[in-house]
Amino acid sequence: MPLDRAVAVAARHAGITAAWLMLEDLSCDRLSFVIPAPPPGDGRVAFYSDTRILGPSARIVTAGLHLGQGRAIHAHGLWTDATGVLQMGHLRPEATQLSRSVQISGWHLDGAVFRRGPDAETGFPLFSPGPRPRRLSGGLPARLVRLRPHMDLVPTINALTRGRTRVLGLGSLIGTRFSTCASLPGPATEILILGQDCARLRIASVGQEGTVHQGVLSGSNMVCITAELLLIDA
Repeated sequence: MPLDRAVAVAARHAGITAAWLMLEDLSCDRLSFVIPAPPPGDGRVAFYSDTRILGPSARIVTAGLHLGQGRAIHAHGLWTDATGVLQMGHLRPEATQLSRSVQISGWHLDGAVFRRGPDAETGFPLFSPGPRPRRLSGGLPARLVRLRPHMDLVPTINALTRGRTRVLGLGSLIGTRFSTCASLPGPATEILILGQDCARLRIASVGQEGTVHQGVLSGSNMVCITAELLLIDA
């Protein structure tokens, strides 16, 4: 079945209504994704490319996936085609199929959920966090956060976190600036947070040319459309 349905079925069986999931080393019969594209001319600052499709032997190297209200999914990740070429983008889970049954890991979210709805500022349907009644006891304190356009990613996250906070998330920037590799130009780049070292964020990013860059962010990195974060205060 398509990946979005597979995730929905597994979540329902586990009693999970909201989650951040990690997809690691998954073989696919079909993998569909998009990357940033020029503005469509309707006032929006950026858009998506036509869907790119990888056939058998495609592999999801790593991806982050928000499971929100109504089983809505937002996922960014890194993958390879049959020749091993690394690519990246916004995963289309409704048009992606795994080649075998797998186990995935993640965080079950309780007390809050991402809800997708229209956003007048950007012209896109976007995810925003909202409260839900708590159902479970225990667990770790955590927060769902959405950053709006023109917020500087790293200093904003640093203002929201403390030393041991784990930062998971995805989104888009107005170009991605690295300290460890060449920068990517805007007007929009997709990102996935890969990890952190204190206040330094390790990011994977892709722009309109489709070239994948990975490294530590440096300087100003302004949010383009949105950044959706899970902050775990372990």
